[in-house]
Amino acid sequence: MANFFHIALFIIRKLFLIDFERALFIASQIFPPSQPELSLRRMKNFFLTYFVWKFGVKLPVKPIVLQIESVRGCNFNCVMCRAGQFETRTMKFEEFKKIISEFPEACVVIMNFAGEPFLSKDLLRMVRYASDERKMLVTTFSNFSILPDPGKVIESGLYEIIASIDTFDREKFSRIREKGNLDVVVENLKRLVLERKVRGKKIPVISISAVFSRGTREDAEGIIENAIKIGVDRVKFQRLFFSAPPHLHIPTKDDFVHLFYLKQKYRNKIDVRIYNFEWGGDSMPGFCYLASSMLTIDLFGNVFPCCTPYAIFEPHKSSLGIIHPSEQRLSEEVSDILRRRAEFISKMRNAPPEFCRLCPLFKREKWANQKIKN
Repeated sequence: MANFFHIALFIIRKLFLIDFERALFIASQIFPPSQPELSLRRMKNFFLTYFVWKFGVKLPVKPIVLQIESVRGCNFNCVMCRAGQFETRTMKFEEFKKIISEFPEACVVIMNFAGEPFLSKDLLRMVRYASDERKMLVTTFSNFSILPDPGKVIESGLYEIIASIDTFDREKFSRIREKGNLDVVVENLKRLVLERKVRGKKIPVISISAVFSRGTREDAEGIIENAIKIGVDRVKFQRLFFSAPPHLHIPTKDDFVHLFYLKQKYRNKIDVRIYNFEWGGDSMPGFCYLASSMLTIDLFGNVFPCCTPYAIFEPHKSSLGIIHPSEQRLSEEVSDILRRRAEFISKMRNAPPEFCRLCPLFKREKWANQKIKN
């Protein structure tokens, strides 16, 4: 088992191009040396999932990534999300425990969907449980307006915390992130970066995520330069899935080429990643990999095959079912969900539902990055 762990550590370092400390953390969480049976189950599921995604074969795969909505509702009301219109509700800690315990093969959990996770007083407790007890890599997005004690965040067990900042222009930020204050967000981000530096740690990874659109193309380079100045680890640009007029509109291929140019320009200064574009970037080419690797579970127990935004599909049509973590039948409900998930995956390529056809990740062009380079 020790040899297996060291091989996994080597592969992770080479695959993700990260330093030893972060690679060791990832390997120790995904394949915990103290739990060889769990490590082997996860490795088997990784290989099976790869074959399902790559070749479209029907195999009994389990989700690798869980996205769990710890909070519904937000203190911002962003134009591309509108979670601020929801009544704020939070998931109970015991419900969270029961849900992730049903998915031992899952080794990554994302702590938000349609809300600001730090509105939950139990968030860091959930993070600690998922990281320590379930051996998962825990990631969360945040608007960084109500960040708790930075020291507690650093020591919580989070692998990555991602600040949602689409522009460093104050006026534009307030138009996109309604009710938001850019100065507060940036100050909280700086405090977290400083606290991690004082503690001499490299984890959690601290990132900025920007929704990229035609309306924010001019802000992309400024985001990268500010990220370098603040000292965050990476910048992620995610393609806008749908227009949110009058401020945001779906980017064109020319916009993507500009973004790819910036990625190359700053490659020796900061890790810039590009996601959800049909023309290339850091998402894998070919058919959608999310459908075969993840599940999204909202606050009400609705289970979806991926993280596609609500605006693209009608939830009642795309749901794989509902689970009730407070009831005794949870394991049976999860088994039914996994059966429906297997059916969905097997039919997705030849008979995709509408929300798959509308998604830019349904089938991405191969070798787009190389074409752009040339």
